[in-house]
Amino acid sequence: MKILRKIIAISLILAVTIAALTYDAFFSAPKRFTVRYETLSSIYIPEQMNDISVLYFSDLDYGAFMDSARLSRLVTAINGLSPDIVVFGGDLVADEVTVMDEAMKKEISTGLKRINAPLGKFAVMGDADRKDVTLTKRVEEALYDGEFELLNNRSISLRNQGSQAIVLVGVDNGVNGYADITTAFANVSRTSYAIAVCHTPDTAAQFPTDLTKYALAGHSHGGQAYWGFGALYTPPGATTYIRGKYTVNGAFTLDITNGTGTEIRDVRFLANAEIVLYRLEHRSITDTSK
Repeated sequence: MKILRKIIAISLILAVTIAALTYDAFFSAPKRFTVRYETLSSIYIPEQMNDISVLYFSDLDYGAFMDSARLSRLVTAINGLSPDIVVFGGDLVADEVTVMDEAMKKEISTGLKRINAPLGKFAVMGDADRKDVTLTKRVEEALYDGEFELLNNRSISLRNQGSQAIVLVGVDNGVNGYADITTAFANVSRTSYAIAVCHTPDTAAQFPTDLTKYALAGHSHGGQAYWGFGALYTPPGATTYIRGKYTVNGAFTLDITNGTGTEIRDVRFLANAEIVLYRLEHRSITDTSK
């Protein structure tokens, strides 16, 4: 009898746990934006950029499950972190969106415009943004109206009231884009702290190891629903580098965000929707503590 009661108790605990995880995966996690905090420390980060924050988010996937209400909550979460710089990693619209009408474009651009970043807002294009020429033009217009500068195979120097700068390099996606890595890095020096951004993580394998100090990507959603030996979402362009952090070619770190939107099903499991806040830290050349 005692054994039977133990079996029943264990079964109830398992059932409740599974029910709670299922509820969270389908009803809470997709709408919950977690914040991941990271510190980038380097002798190549100039003193004038010390303690500057760079917020990175990707894969809005607007039009599938992301709508104006969810976007508004995301923008509120971003602004609550008071970032100095904001970078968007591509896929403004969902895979299923083939036409962006004026109403959708206004909803997106209005949300993006509300994001505050005194040192600038920047973006790269994702594969869902490049399904055809008309859609690409609309995505570019939405980004422009939202006051995001598109870095399409080019770099830009970012400063904080001084002459010292870090470099942000934008590379087009490697699935259906026009990734021109040579052009993107053309104005980057070996002594610059260059953060390279590309929607598709596998493209990072082509980045120059002597010029890249850190790399950001998205696209995979971290699998979106991840169970260790497989995942719900496994798109082309994220097969070598799927989720988390990797050391690429023994030279630099590639950091893949889980993104903020969802595809296929509005579900998240062990791959929280996230925004990432990086704090830049100048390190003295004589500092050996890090």
